[in-house]
Amino acid sequence: MPKQLQTTNYSLPTSQSGQAIIIAVLIVGFLLSVALTLSLLFIPKIRASSEISKSSAATYAAESGLEWCLYVNRHGDTTAPTMTNSANYQNGEVSPPVPLVSADCLAPPLKVLGTYQGISRSFEISF
Repeated sequence: MPKQLQTTNYSLPTSQSGQAIIIAVLIVGFLLSVALTLSLLFIPKIRASSEISKSSAATYAAESGLEWCLYVNRHGDTTAPTMTNSANYQNGEVSPPVPLVSADCLAPPLKVLGTYQGISRSFEISF
């Protein structure tokens, strides 16, 4: 018959019974605050970097509208260009912006607002 080992029952002193849970909660709270701080710092930068291509399309739309106005001033009335990527250009002199027509191109300064998927860029020239 195998020999029975004697077991000893140890108990923590009552003053240290919740210490481990308090330390665990403090560590989790610290890690959570670090994660939230990093997300507050980096999410706007990630969003801005994803909008670069939209900004370029809005810039090109504003430039196209401005070039069309210059063409109208030099050669007379012609058909307005259309954008195939759903970008558009508008008269930036009025608020809210309205579609640009050839009559808007005759009086300086010319201000054209290009928009693409919620991003707006504008150009203004005087001649």
